[in-house]
This record gives sequence, C-alpha cells and structure tokens, in this order.
Amino acid sequence: MASTAAYNTYESLLNPNFRNKIDDLLVKFEQVFYEKVENADKMLDESQFSMDLYKRHNIETILRIALKRAVDPLIANYWATRDPQLCKEWGLYGAEEGRHDRMFARDLHAVGVTDEEIYSTKPTFATELLNGYFYYTMAVEDPLASMVSGFYLEYMASKTQPDWLDRMEKHVGKEKTTGARAHLQLDIDEDHTDMVWNSIMRIIKTHEDEQRFIEHLTKIHALFCAYFVEVYDTSHQTKKDDALNAAVAPIAAVKIHNTMK
Repeated sequence: MASTAAYNTYESLLNPNFRNKIDDLLVKFEQVFYEKVENADKMLDESQFSMDLYKRHNIETILRIALKRAVDPLIANYWATRDPQLCKEWGLYGAEEGRHDRMFARDLHAVGVTDEEIYSTKPTFATELLNGYFYYTMAVEDPLASMVSGFYLEYMASKTQPDWLDRMEKHVGKEKTTGARAHLQLDIDEDHTDMVWNSIMRIIKTHEDEQRFIEHLTKIHALFCAYFVEVYDTSHQTKKDDALNAAVAPIAAVKIHNTMK
C-alpha cells in the first residue's frame, strides 16, 4: 500500500476478511450491471459509441463531484470530536477529491463543451436521490453512507474506467481523455481504494456495523445503476420524455436493489 500521499498513513489493509467479502460482492455488482441493466453492455461495444452519452456522462461526473464537495466537509466535521484522526484523513481526502471535476472538464473542453454548459446542466434525478440519501443518513444515523460511496466510486472506477476509456479513445482520440486518464492514474498512484477503505474501517467494529456497510453499498450501487439508465435514455433521446426519463431512476434503483438481496 505504498503511497506518496502524506495522509495515507496505513501500512496494511484493515479488516482483510471483511474486505474479501466486499470484493466478492462488488464483482457480483459489476456482473449484474452488465447483464441486467438495460444498455449497459453497450459501454464495451465499440460500434455503440455515442458522443452525446460521452458528453453527458462526463458532465454528470463533474456535477456529482461538485455536489459531494459540499458533503465531505460535513463528514470531517462529524468526526472532529469523535475521531480526530479520521477527521484529518477525510478532510484531506475530500479536499483533494473536490477539485477533480476540473480534470473531467478538460476533456469536455476538448470536445467543445464549455464550463457554462457543464455547470448549468441539471443533475439527473438519480444523482439528486444519491445526494439526498447522503443528507438523510447523516441526519438520522451518521456519515457512513457518504463514506461508503467514496469507497464504491474508487473501487468501481478502477475496475470499469480502463476498459471504457480504451473504447472511448478509439472514437475521440487519446488527447481528449487526458483528464480522465490523469484522474484514474492519481487514484492508482495514491492507492485511494485501500486508503478510503482503511479510513472507514476505523469505525466498523461489529457485525452490525458490517451489515450497515453492506446495506449502504447495495443502495448506492442501485442508485448508480439507475443513473446509468437515466443518462443513457436522456442522451439517446429515447421515446421517453424528460419526465419519464427521470421517473425511471427510482424504478431502476428498486429493481437493482432487490436483485442484490
């Protein structure tokens, strides 16, 4: 787990047995995504490339980062008096992650999308639901769901983005994916997946804690699957109108969540 990041202070993986269980679950999640989510398999089909989807997906990634930028300080603040070390770790991590939107913006600029267009775009309903889940769980429980989302994104990006970017580069060129590549490489160099895992494991002490982790992970995965369905339909201008595109988000989330049980 060697890293150049000053805030990655862990030399080994915490709770490795539980991590093995979660790794197996995430492999299942990825399989279900490609097998069960409508049109997901097209993300690996070179003949199905859509510039509209490429743009909208990157815009949504930027919007999601911008929205999470307001959540991460709340996580750090929660731990300020409960676990000062965790407060420091998440504060530094969140501060870095909060400006990664500019990496993806660089790629969008290269295909003619301006900052004005990016930041004036309304997030998908699925993204709104995801952020609502963060605030709700912080209000009635604690920040665990928001933290689990960080781990989920780091893990899934490392597994899915290399193949997606290889495919996209064949259509838009390597010079138009430099931001996404830089983001992926930074996560790898600084070992973000294991670092975030270890931060969260500071507060996972019991079997009940582990079950809460799994439940949050399952719901977050369902919401990201719902996001894909919504953004695909929107970018491909399917027969659904905007209202129906938004309506599929909770429906897709429920279906995927039930599949994972």
